[in-house]
Amino acid sequence: MQQNFFILYFYIYIQFYYPIIGLTNTFIENDTFLTSCSQMSENVISRCMEPILKYSNNIQKSSPKNAKWTLQSGHAFKELCTLYKKFQKCTSSITCQSLSKLGIEASYQYMCGDGYHIFEQHSKCFSEIETENTYLECKNNASNNMETILEWRYKDQLRYFSELCNIMENYLECCKPYVVNKCGKEAWELVSKITTDSLEVTMPNCNIKKALFV
Repeated sequence: MQQNFFILYFYIYIQFYYPIIGLTNTFIENDTFLTSCSQMSENVISRCMEPILKYSNNIQKSSPKNAKWTLQSGHAFKELCTLYKKFQKCTSSITCQSLSKLGIEASYQYMCGDGYHIFEQHSKCFSEIETENTYLECKNNASNNMETILEWRYKDQLRYFSELCNIMENYLECCKPYVVNKCGKEAWELVSKITTDSLEVTMPNCNIKKALFV
């Protein structure tokens, strides 16, 4: 899914990635892991994910005027990274390949690792964007469009993912000029990196490079 860039990001995550994880937890092969996770392991991962998803949902639902969620105080940003570290510990015994686990890691690893100080640097500017009507219009349009495709989530997954990719691309195209103009190119590159990292795991066939390019 919070009054800054993290609403921008967590809105994407909660609305786009999390529903996908539940549908596409398929076999992923590399040199180390040759089997997908058992249902028991997936249940463990789901329980470990709950605190992050609950907190992200609360951020998404909070009012832009609610200072509790602003990153200017660092509260939300630090709390999310604390929850991510707990998730890592909670799933440390899981050695199989799980799309749910890989998706969370792809979404949080950079933000709470090498990119931590860069996110802190831009948090105030992101928080200002989140209160502007121009951004809220982008967000509301994406949310409304998401509602229209929910019927395809289980009926026709190929169509659902195709529509999902289009909505996400339009959402990012809509947000991009406001982020770049107000916060700078480096700030948008943060959006681009976490979006690309997550999509490589959750929706590898969704090409939104044009929307991310500046």
